Amino acid sequence: MNIENILKKHSKSVTSERIEIYNFLQTKHIFCANDLLGEFKDLWRASVFRTINLFLEIWVIRKVWLGDKADNYELIHEDHHHEHMKCEKCWEIISFESESICKKIFEEAKKMWFKIKEHSIWVLWTCKKCI
Repeated sequence: MNIENILKKHSKSVTSERIEIYNFLQTKHIFCANDLLGEFKDLWRASVFRTINLFLEIWVIRKVWLGDKADNYELIHEDHHHEHMKCEKCWEIISFESESICKKIFEEAKKMWFKIKEHSIWVLWTCKKCI
């Protein structure tokens, strides 16, 4: 995914800040605003949150709910969709793919005349290390 092309496609300004933030996000699986604030100490807090909101608006990132108070996000990969499992003790997060779960969600939505734009599933579990 080329962030410059995506920004241009949505008639948004291509700035060095947006490119730097996007490049940083490519190194992360899941992140929150504090991750960006910690990495980009020279950016205004408002700039970081505006960039997060912009990236949500143009479908560069998606919000991932993991039972935390803080909002978590991840990059959207058009060719790869996955779900998340979070250990209730050590907070490790792993991803898993399940074509059958996704297929069932879309089948049920079709029955109810819904069109799914995005979906997210998370499972709270206890990992092998913590059992």
